[in-house]
Amino acid sequence: MPVSRPRVYADADLFLSVLKAEARHPEALRVLQAAERRDIQLIASRLLAVEIGGYGGDRPGPGPADDLLTRFLDGVDTEWVEVDLFVAREARRLAWEYRLRAGDAIHLATAVRRGAEHFMSFDQGFPHGQKVEGTAVSGPEVVWQPTLYDQ
Repeated sequence: MPVSRPRVYADADLFLSVLKAEARHPEALRVLQAAERRDIQLIASRLLAVEIGGYGGDRPGPGPADDLLTRFLDGVDTEWVEVDLFVAREARRLAWEYRLRAGDAIHLATAVRRGAEHFMSFDQGFPHGQKVEGTAVSGPEVVWQPTLYDQ
């Protein structure tokens, strides 16, 4: 019987941390590499690609961003989700309930609507330590069967 992979939504700040090689990027990279190994099923809103690849004065530029997107989103069997009416309605509700900015609410709503078991972000504006409609909100953590790569 095949083992199901944990369904994980990785917020844009995990990708940006890796892109900018921030001090905390090894934690984020561990999650992205788990997706690359197919240890987790990554779920992503189309908005995610815009946030990662869009303009940011402190980012390395579109080339490195495109490489990151290709490797860790396009190349890992990501379950892409469009921002549709249902996601928008859920995002509006979550924005009010958890005092989230619009983009953050869209990310969390996408995770909830698609049945993600985990929503991972460094952003402390999210309700860390809580479950939102069955989706556990936390920082990046190992939620898959650990391998030697996770040491």
